Amino acid sequence: MSRKVRKAVAAVGGFGSEKRALVLLALFAWLFLELVDDVWRREGFPWDAPLMLAIHCLSRPWLDTVVWWVTQTGSVLAVVFLAILVVWFLYKRRTPEAILFPASFFGAVSMNYLLKQVFARPRPEVFPPLAVEHTYSFPSGHTIASVSLYGLLAVYLWDEGRRAKAFLSAFWILAVAFSRVYLGAHYPSDVLGAMAVGGIWVICMWEMYIRFRRRTA
Repeated sequence: MSRKVRKAVAAVGGFGSEKRALVLLALFAWLFLELVDDVWRREGFPWDAPLMLAIHCLSRPWLDTVVWWVTQTGSVLAVVFLAILVVWFLYKRRTPEAILFPASFFGAVSMNYLLKQVFARPRPEVFPPLAVEHTYSFPSGHTIASVSLYGLLAVYLWDEGRRAKAFLSAFWILAVAFSRVYLGAHYPSDVLGAMAVGGIWVICMWEMYIRFRRRTA
């Protein structure tokens, strides 16, 4: 097998195959559409409030501080991390990656803004929130930003063979999602919807990146 062929085969990494990517796309799309149906009709979910209250029971002053910092990694600190990541890729002369990650992040944030305007779901009022927000609730912006950045990074690291770091990056999405519910800023269905649509976005971005790698291999 020639070197170029081997590189092209290796470039199909990440999700393993286009069929696997399609299966994941279908699963994420199904989950998002299931949530959207109820959100659009303003019917709500019977499990949203109980889950929020159960998580709220964990509240402690020291934990409030920790979770507040975690949630910042889905907004301001995410931008800082992204900037560091881009500088690193440019230093390593990996221009495609230096374009891929900001395109994924800012594209997802823009899409989330549009989705919020479409669904216009009010913020939860299950308990006094620890983080007051003034935008709409569905889907969670912090969560979708985390998926678009840390989720994509997890796929990239997995493709590079760095499994432990990939798991840590993927886990951080769950940490940010949990923080949004803990702080009372979102319903659990908000973060689930964000993870679903964010997953669709990341798969599409990664597949475009893979196709570019194959063409330039």
